Amino acid sequence: MLVTVFATLYVVIGMAIPAISFGAIQCRVQDALYPLITLFGIPSVIGLTIGHFIYNFYGFTLGVALGPLDVIISPLLFILPKIAIHKLGLRGVIIHIIFIALWVAYLLHSLFGLPYLATVITVGIGEFVAAVVLGIPLTRLIERRI
Repeated sequence: MLVTVFATLYVVIGMAIPAISFGAIQCRVQDALYPLITLFGIPSVIGLTIGHFIYNFYGFTLGVALGPLDVIISPLLFILPKIAIHKLGLRGVIIHIIFIALWVAYLLHSLFGLPYLATVITVGIGEFVAAVVLGIPLTRLIERRI
């Protein structure tokens, strides 16, 4: 059940706030869910991976995702930093941010010739806002309630 909840939350939040979810300057608000892996474990890892796949596929149908690599490889590749969050706790969130920033910048550089380092920085800042500024307080709030 938690798998379905996390997959659905990821997709629904992304659809509610799609304008800043793809591109060199992005902040996927739904990535605030990643720190919750520390509380909900492997079901949240699986659910967020499925949600990421569905959301990227949705973006692909709209013509804004970065192609098949973004639809298929990105969610699979990001299982590794999600597991880091599960194993390392909130310290693992920084690994996730770096992973996303490096991979998305690589895709944007490869596909559109955008400057790699600048794109690592802009994607990393957006991911930091989502995962740290929004996600860690959300996680702490939920942690106090359960």
